[in-house]
Amino acid sequence: MKKTSIFAAALLALATQAQAAQYLGAEGQAQVNASFATASQLFFDLDFAKIGSTTLNFSVEADDLSQPLLSFNALVRNLSGQGFEAVSVQLKGASFAAPVGSISTDGFQPVLARGSNSQSLWAQFAKPGVTTEFYLGNPLLQNGASDWTLDLTGAQVGDTFSISVAVPEPESYALMLSGLALVGWLARRRRAVA
Repeated sequence: MKKTSIFAAALLALATQAQAAQYLGAEGQAQVNASFATASQLFFDLDFAKIGSTTLNFSVEADDLSQPLLSFNALVRNLSGQGFEAVSVQLKGASFAAPVGSISTDGFQPVLARGSNSQSLWAQFAKPGVTTEFYLGNPLLQNGASDWTLDLTGAQVGDTFSISVAVPEPESYALMLSGLALVGWLARRRRAVA
């Protein structure tokens, strides 16, 4: 009888465990495993079978608003057989907060350049591109790496936000970089004027 009570209590604790933003699903090229999320921590794995993008959608939970900052990281696997030369991440309904997090690879191809602003981050990898996996934040708990922080300030319970992760075709990467550079320049100019 006592073992049954302990088992039932454990199941109840698991059922009521606080979750980070509720995962609503994804659209795009990657298979998503978003089961790693806990209160204040939003972690997921993406498996790309071909070059493209995936948008993950989330709903804000009450636990997320007690401290409106979520720790964020992702492990992105390349199952495409092609090299991923770049990645970009776009936020809608949330923003990145300081300090900025890490972008790293499995070590076979280095990160050549990277950048971020409040709504996006990007990285360029050495050619021929990452063929196995790369990391946004610190999903493997490595020394010297750090997670990104998502800011939900102003959000209400039930509001939604999305995270889009894209691994672009090499020819579209130059266009993406120029667009991100323009967005960064405009953001700096607005801050200087204000």
